[in-house]
Amino acid sequence: MYGRIIAGLSCLGLLAACSEESGVRPVPVEQGDYQATIRWTSHGVPHVLAEDLGSIGFGLAYAGARDFVCTLADQIVKVRSERAKTFGPGEGDANIDSDFSYLTLGVTERAERMLERVSPDARALIDGYAAGYNRYLEETGADGLPAPCAGAAWVKPISPADLAAYYIHVNMFSGSLQLLDFLSRAAPPAPGERARPRELDLPDFTRLGLGSNAWAVGRERAEGGRGMLVANPHFPWEGELRFHEAHLTIPGQLDVYGVALTGLPVINIGFNEHVAWTHTVSPAKHFTVYRLTLDPDDPTTYIHEGKPRAMERREHTIDVLSDDGSVAQVSRVMYRSHHGPMLGASVLGWSTEQAFALRDANEDNVTALDQWLGMDRAKSLDELRRLNEELRGIPFVFTTSVSADGEALLMDASRVPHLGDATVRAYESALQRDGLTGVLAGSGIVLLDGSKERDEWVETQGAGALVPWGDVPSLARTDFVMNANDTPWLTNPAEPLTSYPMLFGTPGDLISARTRMNLVLLTEEGEDAASGKDGLFSREELTEAILSNRGITAERLLAQVVERCDGAAPVDVEGDAVDVADACLALASWDGRMNLDSAGALVWRELLGRFSDRDTMDAGRLYAQPFDPEDPLETPRDLVEAPAEGPDPILVALAQATLTLAEAGLDPSTPLGDAQFTRKGDEIIPIHGGSGREGVTNIVGFYGLNSTLLPRLEAGEFINDATDLTASGYPINFGSSFMMVVEHTSAGPRAEALLTYSQSTDPESPYFADQTELFSQKAWRSVLFTQEAIDADPELVVKEVSGPR
Repeated sequence: MYGRIIAGLSCLGLLAACSEESGVRPVPVEQGDYQATIRWTSHGVPHVLAEDLGSIGFGLAYAGARDFVCTLADQIVKVRSERAKTFGPGEGDANIDSDFSYLTLGVTERAERMLERVSPDARALIDGYAAGYNRYLEETGADGLPAPCAGAAWVKPISPADLAAYYIHVNMFSGSLQLLDFLSRAAPPAPGERARPRELDLPDFTRLGLGSNAWAVGRERAEGGRGMLVANPHFPWEGELRFHEAHLTIPGQLDVYGVALTGLPVINIGFNEHVAWTHTVSPAKHFTVYRLTLDPDDPTTYIHEGKPRAMERREHTIDVLSDDGSVAQVSRVMYRSHHGPMLGASVLGWSTEQAFALRDANEDNVTALDQWLGMDRAKSLDELRRLNEELRGIPFVFTTSVSADGEALLMDASRVPHLGDATVRAYESALQRDGLTGVLAGSGIVLLDGSKERDEWVETQGAGALVPWGDVPSLARTDFVMNANDTPWLTNPAEPLTSYPMLFGTPGDLISARTRMNLVLLTEEGEDAASGKDGLFSREELTEAILSNRGITAERLLAQVVERCDGAAPVDVEGDAVDVADACLALASWDGRMNLDSAGALVWRELLGRFSDRDTMDAGRLYAQPFDPEDPLETPRDLVEAPAEGPDPILVALAQATLTLAEAGLDPSTPLGDAQFTRKGDEIIPIHGGSGREGVTNIVGFYGLNSTLLPRLEAGEFINDATDLTASGYPINFGSSFMMVVEHTSAGPRAEALLTYSQSTDPESPYFADQTELFSQKAWRSVLFTQEAIDADPELVVKEVSGPR
């Protein structure tokens, strides 16, 4: 397919026209067709040039399909509830459950309503995107598609409604999607049956796994005296949550560079001439669960304000492909309360006395695309802030942004329910007296009383049922703001946020080891500080800092652990005497970082793997001195003292680390790069970086957050689930994803970037592993934003694409 693209070196003879101002003009729209010019530069980055938004969507989809057609096709099958029809019932009827879950969420109906309510501009993007994707399929043909969907009948043209359904699915990530298994088989108990228990692990919404670092450096801390941004989202390297890098230009209207999540027609993280922004997953609550008191004579009727209220009953039928090729039909009856769809599993099981319903703030989020499109176009930080206030479309993330003139802003403008004061008081009381409320709170789930009007979300003018804008946590400064997925109180230690609604978190809460490392990098002083002796960040210093692979846990405790283990006698582990001398020697000679050549890093990781995340945040089994919100950068501190009698837990953990590494065939002195890797086709690429316990900014690991049915990196059997250690080492399919450092200058924005897993999912593409190799070497690449830079790129390839509206 790549051979069909026309190569070129300049605008002359290739594009419709040139101008002195920009050097290029988009192909003019003729007879109402979508028309766009795609200019691919090094590493497969498309620069899409068009005259209108519909054509921008068309060109972006065409370019995107080249890189992720199989992934998006798989996701469209999913949201259409056609997985069982296409692929059969799946293991344990997983495909059947998926189909019914999406029917229960009603994404298809909601998609139709979304298309009626989005702005004309957003609708133009959606329509153009569907047309561009379909044009790629038509031009490429089924046999020309990449592995693993070459020749697959399930790769079909899509409609704008398909895309809208997919966008609704993406918006619900931090709520409904994590509870799909609880939705799929929710059903009332049969007559004479008290309950229908179903064993499932309760999702932990305090640790969704997705993380990120975001730094906005204002003019006071920037060497050039203008705004700078570090974007470092930690997202999956496989599946539907991969980012796709692109540059979108409509002369005089739009000029934005960054990344979009797979299948989205807007830039989600990026920059333009005036502002730059990034996102970090917010720990705020974006949904609530309601406990319903049921009518004793009818488990599908619940009591609300003393009166019976019947649940909405809907029967859904799906097709299921059998092994012999025949298709059978399966039906299920699904129920909804006025709060939302019913749940049914684990501690949220449906009995004759009670049942549980879910209300998700993103279930009717129809403004997300308009939100990001507005940010893509924003001409000032004030405009970006106002767009968030008016549209409230950001689903589940913080926004950290900076203006060209050096004002930095962090805000949690995500969709958080507005609870009234009486509701909050009742909930706080329930935490003390009701065991289930406490159990769910431990998993980040807020349980409210579905029988009382008091616990309904509060509708306010301009905000709907979301927290009013005046209560949204935000902070603007000219030195810096940051977030690393903790509650927003410590956005900047010089100005802690002390008050915001309960669902955003609690001011003064513990901070993660990673947040602490972020703040140390941004605030430390001296010649060896990340910002250098002058305390001002250059773009180069920011790229070095975010990939420094320094770990706060090692910086605070390593020397004390080495002192404790030096000369220690063999340690008893379940009756075996384990010599820890080699492990101690490896730690003593370790540089304290998680770089490829760091020897001793494996011992530290496995030692910390014997402790919990909380142990790295407060006093207990690891630290002696507790966390103090008045001194958040220097606490917790000091290694816990050895007991007067009995085994030393630190030395026991070191001995266990020694045994675990030996089981994996690793020596304590093995460099990290010899054990930590990702696989791209047949190629094994060493990967640097660390874990949350280690407290590095550059997080990497193995994570199963991938809802596609496509081939993926297989980890094999884990030797240590806490550290992701396997017999082959530490496989990586998650972590630092799109990394970008932007500096606004008097001559316009300048940026470096890395897409760690590379642009294309096609194993035959030259862009399948190229940036993964660069990431392995910490080799940043320059972002090509100006027409001059694009034209000068030696790998420039240009193609004009068009299709009917």
